[in-house]
Amino acid sequence: MPPPVRSTAPDRWLGGGLVLSAALAVLTSPAAAQADSLQIDLQVNPERGFQVVQELSYEVIVVGSDGYLADLRLRVALHNASNREQDTVVSLALPRGAEIHGLQVARDGVWTPGKPAGIAADPGRREPGTVVVRPIAPVADGDLPGAELVAFSLDPATTTQVELALRAPVRLRGDRWELELPSRGDERDALAGERRVLVKLAERHPGKPAAAEPDATPPFWVDGSSNAGQPYLVTRPEDRAVVAWPIEQGAKARSPRPLDAQLAVLPDPGDGRSGRFRLHLRLGAAAPPHPDHIVLLIDRSRSTTPSMHREAIAAIAGLFDALPASLTFDAISFARKPRPLLPDAAPATTTASTSTTSTTWPGVHDRAARERVAATLDAGSREQGTDLAAALALAGQRIVLRAAKRPLVLVITDGMLPLGAGAGPLGQVFSDSLGKRRGERPELIFLVDEPMLARTGIAADHPIAQLAAGLDARISLANLAQYSRDGGEAFARNLLRAPGVLRELSIGLPSQAVLEDSPPTGLVAGNAIVLAGTYSAGPPRVRVRGKLGKTRQQLQPRPERMAAPPAALVASVRPAGPAQAVAEGFALPPWYNRKHQRSARLGITWAGRGRVDDRGHLDERIFRRYLGTRVFPRARVCYNQALTRNQQLGGRVVFEFEVGKGEVMLATTELAGLSARDAGFERCLLEAAWMLDIPAGNLDDQIYRVRYPLVFNPPKTGRPSLDEGALGSGTVELLLNLGR
Repeated sequence: MPPPVRSTAPDRWLGGGLVLSAALAVLTSPAAAQADSLQIDLQVNPERGFQVVQELSYEVIVVGSDGYLADLRLRVALHNASNREQDTVVSLALPRGAEIHGLQVARDGVWTPGKPAGIAADPGRREPGTVVVRPIAPVADGDLPGAELVAFSLDPATTTQVELALRAPVRLRGDRWELELPSRGDERDALAGERRVLVKLAERHPGKPAAAEPDATPPFWVDGSSNAGQPYLVTRPEDRAVVAWPIEQGAKARSPRPLDAQLAVLPDPGDGRSGRFRLHLRLGAAAPPHPDHIVLLIDRSRSTTPSMHREAIAAIAGLFDALPASLTFDAISFARKPRPLLPDAAPATTTASTSTTSTTWPGVHDRAARERVAATLDAGSREQGTDLAAALALAGQRIVLRAAKRPLVLVITDGMLPLGAGAGPLGQVFSDSLGKRRGERPELIFLVDEPMLARTGIAADHPIAQLAAGLDARISLANLAQYSRDGGEAFARNLLRAPGVLRELSIGLPSQAVLEDSPPTGLVAGNAIVLAGTYSAGPPRVRVRGKLGKTRQQLQPRPERMAAPPAALVASVRPAGPAQAVAEGFALPPWYNRKHQRSARLGITWAGRGRVDDRGHLDERIFRRYLGTRVFPRARVCYNQALTRNQQLGGRVVFEFEVGKGEVMLATTELAGLSARDAGFERCLLEAAWMLDIPAGNLDDQIYRVRYPLVFNPPKTGRPSLDEGALGSGTVELLLNLGR
C-alpha cells in the first residue's frame, strides 16, 4: 500500500514512516536494492550455477479488511531440486506496518496450521519437515518489517507451500482500500520471477476470522490496472505495487462522519493495567455539493505530465455523463496566464415576446463543446508559471457572467503550486472577482494527479494542502488515467464526496498516556496517520479534535483490545506434528551465521527506503549556473537599454523564484534597491527572470525558493557593470521535501 502519511513518531509496534535525506546532485547513480533472499548451506552444497532450493511461486492474497487493517496471505512454494534433504532460510520484506499472525504449510495440497512458539537462544536443529517463522523488526523507525522463514530438512524432489497470515494498515482513497506491496529487490537468486496478486474478499467483522472465500472473483486493481474478471494479476517483483479493492466488498464501509479514528490497545502481560496503544486517524467522505454550473481550471504548467490534459478531458467526460443534463460548464487553462477554453457563452438567442437577448452556456452533456475544449488544449503547449490567483480571478468573473447560483470550481493540477501568494491573498482575489453576486459561495475542489504523490499521499504541509485548508476547499488525489478507463460514476462519486483538509489537529490524552512523538497539525483525505504510545493505570481515554472547513470535529474512540502477534510460529508437514519444535522454539540452522542475517536485514531495509540513491536534488551551484546562462545575460541587456534613458540608474535587484520539477512556477523581482524607477527596465527584468530554464532532478519532488541579488553599477567611467550581491542563508530554501 502507499505508505501511511503519519507523524514522525516511532511506531515499533506497527512500523511507520521515515524521512530520508538525499545528496545534493541532479542525478545520482542507481544502486541495487536487495530485499527478499533465499539462503542454503553452501558447505553441504558447494555447486555453483545450480539452485538446489528454488522458490517456484510467490503470491499475495488479500482476504479482506476491518477498515483499518487488511487481512492478507503471503504464500510461497519452496522446491528442493536435489537428491538430499535441504535446509533453507527465506527472508521476506513485508508491507509497511504488517504483523505476522498465522502460519500454515502444505504438501500435496493438504494444509496444516501452525502454532505459536517462543524463540530459542541459540541456533539448532528441528525435526525434518518443520517450518518456523518469526518477524524481523525494522532496523530504524519507518523501515519495512520482514519475516525470517526457516524450513528444516525439506524432502528431496518435493515442493512445500508456506503461507503467512498478515495484518497490515490500509488507506482509504475514494471508494477503495489501498495497500502497497514492497519491492522484492533486484537481486533475487532462486526466487520466483513473478509476483501474483489475488483478491478474494469475504465479509467479516472486526476481531473475527475471515469467512469462507466467495466463488466469484471480485474486482480489484494493481497500479491502476483492473483485473477485468481475472482471478489474479502478475506484477514485476522488483517493483512496488499498489493493490486496491472496493470498500463495498469489505466489512467496514465509510464512516458516517468525515473524521474517523480507531484506538487499539495492547496490554502488557500481568495485570493488564499498562501497555501500548495505537491511534489510527483518517478522513473519509463528505456530503457532496449540488452545483448548477462547473468551471474547470486545468493546469498547463511545465511540471504537469504531457498527457495530463488528455487524461483530464477523458475523465471529465465520464464525470459529465454521470451528472444531470441541466448543469452547464466552463473551462479555463492556466500557466503563467489563464486562458478561456470556451467563449463567454454560446450564441445568443432572442425571445420574441420580450425582445430581450439571453446567453446559454454549454451543458455538461454537450459533446461538441467538450470537443472544442479538447481541441484547444491539444493545440496549446505547457508553459512556465502557475498563476492560480489569475485563474481563479478569471473564473470568478465568468461565474458572475453566467449568474450561477451554486457554482463548483474544479482545479485539475499536479499539486506543484507556488507558496508565494498564500491562501489568504489568493482567496481575496477570488472573492473580489465575484463581487456582490447572489447565490451560494462557490465550492472549490482541487483534483491532484501526480504519480509521486500517488504513493506517498498528500501531507498536511504540502502547498496544495495548505491552499485547500486556507480556502476551505476540498481536495482529492486521483489517477486521471485510471478514472478515464473506469467510467464516470465512480469518478463523480469520489470527487464530489471528497472532504477538505483537517486543520488544528490535536490529540487529548490523560496524564498516564504518552505519545512517542507529537502528532501532525493536519490531515488530508486518503492518508492514514498511525500514532503509537504507552499507557499505565488502564487503557487511555483519547479525544481527537480538529477543524474541517468551518465545522469543528471531535471524536473519542473506544479502546479496542488487539491480540499481540506471536513471537514465532511453527508448523510441520510430517504427521507427527510440530510438538517438539514448539517446545524448543524458533531457531536458525547452525550454518546461518550473523553475516547472513546482516545481509538479509540490510536488503529489506534498503528496499523499503525506495532507492533513495536514484533521487536527484538541486543545489545553489546548479541554480547559479543556469541563472548565469539564462537570466543574467538578459538582465545585462535590459540594463544597457535602460541606461539610454537614465545614465544614473543603478542599485540592487533581487530575483526570486519558486521552482519544482523543472518548472519555474513563480518569478518575481524585488526592486526596492533601485536608485530610480523605470517601468521599461522593470518589465524587462521580469521577462528575463521568466527565461530561467532548469532541469528536473530524477524523482525530485521538492519545491525550492531561490533568491539571487544583482547589483547594477552605473558607468562612472568606462562601461557599466553587473555584480552578484551578497548571498544570504535564504539563497536556496527548501520549501517542500516529500517522501524522504
